[in-house]
Amino acid sequence: MYLIGYDIGSSSIKAALIDGERQKVLAQSQYPDQEMDMISRQSGWAEQQPEVWWQDFCMATRRLLDKVAVDSAEIKGIGIAYQMHGLVLIGKDQQVLRPAIIWCDSRAVSIGEQAFQEIGTEYCLKNLLNSPGNFTASKLRWIKDNEPEVYAQIHKILLPGDYIAMKLTGKVATTISGLTEGIFWNFNKKAIASELIDYYQLDGHLFADIVPTFSVQGWVTRKAAEQTGLAIDTPITYRAGDQPNNALSLNVLHPGEIAATSGTSGVVYGIVDHPVYDKKSRINAFGHVNYEENFNRIGILLCLNGAGIQYSWIKHQVARGSHTYQDMERMVSSVPVGSEGLCILPFGNGAERMLGNRTLNGHIFNLQFNRHTRAHLYRAALEGVAFSFVYGINILKKMGLNVDVIRVGNDNMFQSKTFSTTMATKLGNHIEVVETNGAIGAAKAAGVASGIYRSLKEALSDIRPAIVYEPQYNKGLCDQAYSLWLSCLERSLNQETGADLLKKKNYSLERELKNKSRKIASTALQAEVNNDFLHELKSTLNDVADSDDLTEIKRSLKALSRKVESFLDRSGDWQTFEEHFDLLHSDFFKRLKDSFPGLSVPELKICAYLKMGLSTKEIAERMNMSVRGMETRRYRMSKKFGISPQNSLSAFIERF
Repeated sequence: MYLIGYDIGSSSIKAALIDGERQKVLAQSQYPDQEMDMISRQSGWAEQQPEVWWQDFCMATRRLLDKVAVDSAEIKGIGIAYQMHGLVLIGKDQQVLRPAIIWCDSRAVSIGEQAFQEIGTEYCLKNLLNSPGNFTASKLRWIKDNEPEVYAQIHKILLPGDYIAMKLTGKVATTISGLTEGIFWNFNKKAIASELIDYYQLDGHLFADIVPTFSVQGWVTRKAAEQTGLAIDTPITYRAGDQPNNALSLNVLHPGEIAATSGTSGVVYGIVDHPVYDKKSRINAFGHVNYEENFNRIGILLCLNGAGIQYSWIKHQVARGSHTYQDMERMVSSVPVGSEGLCILPFGNGAERMLGNRTLNGHIFNLQFNRHTRAHLYRAALEGVAFSFVYGINILKKMGLNVDVIRVGNDNMFQSKTFSTTMATKLGNHIEVVETNGAIGAAKAAGVASGIYRSLKEALSDIRPAIVYEPQYNKGLCDQAYSLWLSCLERSLNQETGADLLKKKNYSLERELKNKSRKIASTALQAEVNNDFLHELKSTLNDVADSDDLTEIKRSLKALSRKVESFLDRSGDWQTFEEHFDLLHSDFFKRLKDSFPGLSVPELKICAYLKMGLSTKEIAERMNMSVRGMETRRYRMSKKFGISPQNSLSAFIERF
């Protein structure tokens, strides 16, 4: 009986086939051979085409099956690990609506920061264990704000692994672990975070059905079988984000155990048995792969966006075609610890959460043209990434995590003895290298729900360290080099560019303007409501005072009912509100009336409320209507504006 596992990364698709009974790796494959491209239409953006993932997935699978003479019908389970925090949008036909916004995209940073403040930092940390930050929820809000025509077409939102599972099975689903990584999960309520969803005004129906992490989640369809070479009805029995899966692959499942990886990004991942959060929100907490068992296995994740991608950049731009990674490692050994004063900061891959979501960019310090060679650049690059790990791990230690032993895989920067020994020496830790990777781990995990293994403990029973890196370098020299690196980091953090200052100032002004807009609008509208009430009361009292006849009193009350409509068309306070609102929203009412001169005052009020971002329920309360009545009014207004059913009235009004 065989098992197959995949690691859907942003660089490539990796696949592994194992003999489940003997726990032997039979074959591995990867596609493409070169790193996948990222789409970066603006600074800080990072997108990829999900359709390309699927094409590469099919190629990696066929390559894998071509390597061994195995009947694909004997594959009893498929496990999927995937790049975390991505956002894939599909329509009702399961077609992708736009490129996926992937993990290292930083466009939603300001959205998450504003949500963190307005929802409440204490509430977010205690319930979500994170700031909304630059995660999937904030990326979805960015879509709603900036691409409303796309948002209106969304049938379901998916993570990258959910998309691949859908292509294999035709079923749209997600996991609790996946929801936690998108910051869609309330750890206290053990349910979807309705508070954040309401704040972002997201539609609840966009979330896919939840399936257990270890379960039969669907079966390979005939179409997928033809494209991949897999057998029809092969079950998908496991899916998880790449970092929780990497920890699983290394048999890191229980409190006190630590896993690390340094691929495109760098990650340190520790396990705790109770909610833990960092008050500065530099560290993230997500449900681990075994979280659902008792809701008490939480992964604490330190992420470094700039890690392996920095060393890859050095290889392609400095070494170019003349040196392999093995060549670079040999050259590094000729340079002393500390790279003779050359220092590199690797933070050139978007906003760094560990640094307060600052986009610091990469920096090279103290380069001397008559002294430093390519070998110095190679070593300084390795040390720069190693020291960034040290910086982050020190944060974890302050949170109370035990980091005596770090367990890593064999398919990333930890293959470098220089890199691993630098870390081990500076931290005073042992680093255990295990001969496994995410694809192998996903294959083993798939064997649990498939019934090949009785438990994860049995599935991972053969995990043993192949190499152990110990502190070997001169600690004094390492401390000196780290101190220099740290001083360069602090210098960069303290140097805000004019663009940084302008961005912060604009953000502050936008928030201030928004708050004042709400206050002015609320004050003017409240004044109008109060005056309406006074007019009604005055009219009623006058009518009643003029007659002692019960019939006359009833007639007066009916007259009051008729006058209410006329009061809605009064100009006084409403005109004041219009003036304030136009001032704050660039002649909103003027442009609206010019385009649609037949709008009534109540309809204009509804438009104003929509512009302010109020929900249907909130508008109904302010208009003294039922929610159903307000929905009917909105439907009629949509027809008057000529908006098709699949488009949003709120998005339409937002354009004015």
